[in-house]
Amino acid sequence: MKHIKRRERESNEIRRKIIEAARSLFLNQGYAEVSMRKIADQIEYSPTTIYHYFANKEAVVRELLLEGNALFLQALQQRLEEAEAAGLNAMDRLKTVSDAYVRFGMANPEYYNILFISDLESVSPVSLIDSGRFKGFELLEAGLQAAMEEGSIIQGDERLIARSVWSMLHGLTSLLLNFELPVTRSNDELISFTIDTFFRGLSR
Repeated sequence: MKHIKRRERESNEIRRKIIEAARSLFLNQGYAEVSMRKIADQIEYSPTTIYHYFANKEAVVRELLLEGNALFLQALQQRLEEAEAAGLNAMDRLKTVSDAYVRFGMANPEYYNILFISDLESVSPVSLIDSGRFKGFELLEAGLQAAMEEGSIIQGDERLIARSVWSMLHGLTSLLLNFELPVTRSNDELISFTIDTFFRGLSR
């Protein structure tokens, strides 16, 4: 029994090494330049070992997307549940979810780039059922609807407004991740100010 558990643990560790190596290589070299052999070389294993865990490069990409999507959605849902438990109103819950989006990107830059910038879904599609990005959008859309019903923001097409909010969050996150700007305030203040200002424009 102990032998089986040890083998399972070792197997999981190798799988994790493959995923981490692939994530770094895809971002630094681009999908087209990365081969299964390169992934194997990165972790000092033979290509045969890699193929034991993943049938091809597309299967590795799919695993990366599923994992990143799950982490992203979990981050949003956790913050939303905390906001609900604290009794926050719809508008403040909406701001909390928006903040969680940016914080996820800052805490997980490689996954953020995999999900929102590298367009790896074009080579290994993930269905909407599995897409944390889509479910995150639905979460935002539902929050906007709740805020409209509460009377906190203007009435309108919640899907259109959600796209606008998402665009703002993506722009802010990308800016924080990819550009060094001279600022006199902390990133925390910039995030809070940007989100508050944007939603103030939607307030009644």
